[in-house]
Amino acid sequence: MSVYVTDTHPLIWYASGKHGQLSKKVLAAFQAAWRGKTLIYVPVFVLWEIAMLLKVRCIALREPYGDWVEHLIAQRGFDLAPTDTRTITEAYAYPFPDPFDSVITATAKVMDLPLITKDETISDSQLVDIYW
Repeated sequence: MSVYVTDTHPLIWYASGKHGQLSKKVLAAFQAAWRGKTLIYVPVFVLWEIAMLLKVRCIALREPYGDWVEHLIAQRGFDLAPTDTRTITEAYAYPFPDPFDSVITATAKVMDLPLITKDETISDSQLVDIYW
């Protein structure tokens, strides 16, 4: 089974039905996760960033946030990524101006998994394997 960590924007695009924003292989990975054939770890900081974007009305979901989170994590192909002191220590060393980018990238690094992201700053850093 393929296993990944997701960044915020791919999860938002998938959840909001903006599948055209995703590469074909990333869309296939999300669809496989929805069927329980792939595992995508969701860092808690991704969920927090989504909550903040909803609060300032930058994005919209098809259902209330709390229901959406519960439904997402209830799917066999999605799980919360662990966040521990090792992850935070790793993130602390990263040069990203966005703290979400630091923790999300560190999560993939500590878990030794590819990160689903289109973020060029993260990709250019070469800190983790990118899946796009």
